Amino acid sequence: MVLSGGGNLGALQVGMLAALVERGIRVDAVFGCSVGAMNGAAFAADPTEAGVARLREHWAELSTDASAVMPSSFLPNPVQLLRRGESIHRSDGLRASIESFLGPARSFEDLAVPFECVATDVDRGVEQWFSAGPLIEPILASAALPSVFPMVAIGERRYIDGGVVDNVPLERAVEAGARTVYVLHCGQHGRPDATVRRPLDAALMAYWISRNHRLAHDLARVPRGVDVVVLPPGNRPELRFDDFSRTEQLVLQGHLGAGAYLDSLAAEPSGSAERSERLRRDVRRVVDDLRGRVGARLGDDGEADSP
Repeated sequence: MVLSGGGNLGALQVGMLAALVERGIRVDAVFGCSVGAMNGAAFAADPTEAGVARLREHWAELSTDASAVMPSSFLPNPVQLLRRGESIHRSDGLRASIESFLGPARSFEDLAVPFECVATDVDRGVEQWFSAGPLIEPILASAALPSVFPMVAIGERRYIDGGVVDNVPLERAVEAGARTVYVLHCGQHGRPDATVRRPLDAALMAYWISRNHRLAHDLARVPRGVDVVVLPPGNRPELRFDDFSRTEQLVLQGHLGAGAYLDSLAAEPSGSAERSERLRRDVRRVVDDLRGRVGARLGDDGEADSP
């Protein structure tokens, strides 16, 4: 199972998890980035309907008091970005949310299912994977959205949001030997408003293009024999990054969309040629959409490899 970053849109993943568990789908390993690391670790701690229900309760609490994670300020966001300091918010609230999501689990070894999360090593400019030892700091690092939360120091290294380098860690799951991968993608595939009015707009556009290019690249190179099930996120509402008011709507949307898609797959026997072709076709559609939106050149000849 691969859970992407996506901030407050991570509520979609809660509904997707519910749909997977209700259908008796069991996973051998979980890979997460950013909010997907938070949700993924919580699921790995208790991969049951009860565990998903508790995760949903935690998200419901965020919808009523998001200031616990992102304290409000009388200063508009552009002004906050210009203030001295490393970030707009402290990470105390985010840390408390992670601890709440995880329950008593405090190390990777405490989890019921193997789990890995990715963060970005600021000094080396590479992705860093965590899979053993203390759990809280790596998840905090994976979710440290640049400028919003401060960098996280682990040992002698500094880390920020894993989404900078690998927002949807599909390649990691394939390299680990997964034969069937469920991708819980909640971030926007497309770019933000193409109209650039401020330097910040240009920076956001570059950030989205980079993230989507990596996903398209990884999807296009999934080897034959590996089934990738990309659960549909549906229409994603336009929300500020700190707006959690539509959490319940997003949970329901993720639940219904994933459930309908999984039921349609269930009508095709696992391992059948029809099912494999259906999954390849669905992945191809996502790759073509991403390539069209970001103008990515995926293959040496300008064409993406067939998944």
